[in-house]
Amino acid sequence: MKTSGGALLVLIGLASAECSEGAHTGALPIGAVSPGPDAATSTGASPSEDAASEQFEASAPDSASPVGDGSASGRDFSTDRAKFFGSSRCAQAGVQLCDGFESGVLDKTLWTVEGAPPIIDGIEHARGNGALHITQAGNGLSYIKETKTFPEMNDTYWGRIFVFFKSLPAAPLTYAHWTFIAASGTGVSGEIRVSGQFQNGANLFGVGTDNRIDDAGTGDWTSSDRDPPNAPMAVPLNEWLCIEWLHEGDTNETRFYWDGVEHPSLSTSATMHGGNSNPFLLPQFTNLWVGWQEYQTTTEIFELWIDEIAIDTARIGCVL
Repeated sequence: MKTSGGALLVLIGLASAECSEGAHTGALPIGAVSPGPDAATSTGASPSEDAASEQFEASAPDSASPVGDGSASGRDFSTDRAKFFGSSRCAQAGVQLCDGFESGVLDKTLWTVEGAPPIIDGIEHARGNGALHITQAGNGLSYIKETKTFPEMNDTYWGRIFVFFKSLPAAPLTYAHWTFIAASGTGVSGEIRVSGQFQNGANLFGVGTDNRIDDAGTGDWTSSDRDPPNAPMAVPLNEWLCIEWLHEGDTNETRFYWDGVEHPSLSTSATMHGGNSNPFLLPQFTNLWVGWQEYQTTTEIFELWIDEIAIDTARIGCVL
């Protein structure tokens, strides 16, 4: 369903890995590794470069809901996974955009499709009875994009999705970079990505960009998760995860949360990031996509479901 309503420092990259069902239990601790760019490679070898809808309504930001962590909004930011699932909550969410795909049909007035068309089914669903189902054979893309929540006040917004990975990059690949959330706009080239990397036999969540065009850009880089400190958790398979992110364009900061827990190693600022010595500046955001893209040459089939996509001017959390 969709409804309406009222929107720091990247450390150097690592890699991303696989696990399975139930909170973060059973996830493997992974050591630090260096990231790589998205240039496709036929062997999957690690690159040599280092990386240092029910309805939509625009609404003014809630003055009682500052950017920060959104705690003044009175929303529940519990990390208790027992509170995350059940019936669709979009109709009562009071956010700018919420889509739980309960109609069974993609709302073409809100979303445009890029790449392999996803479907909506009930095989897996975090809430309600339906979710967006993406299957991508080999490297390539399959995602849905929206522009209706943009531009945002102060060029700042919060996002939240539930995602279920049935498959992620694996051997015989030795390296892969994949993205499942990305926003872009004007003034700065490239995407601002929420993504992951497969390296050293593991997938870790990551953040970064692909600005190889602007002389003042930070280049093509991805920094991978380092949280909990020195024992980052592998990305699990066959389990619903709640992912939140902040893109704060007016201060050039980003933040990342997994199941309600912030991962500071995936925060970025203008001066703290995984790219070159240039400042990491965010664009004037004009669009956002959610789905899948993998960049290295492979014949692997990638499959995932996405549910209850929500966008707002304050933090949303995993309970709303």
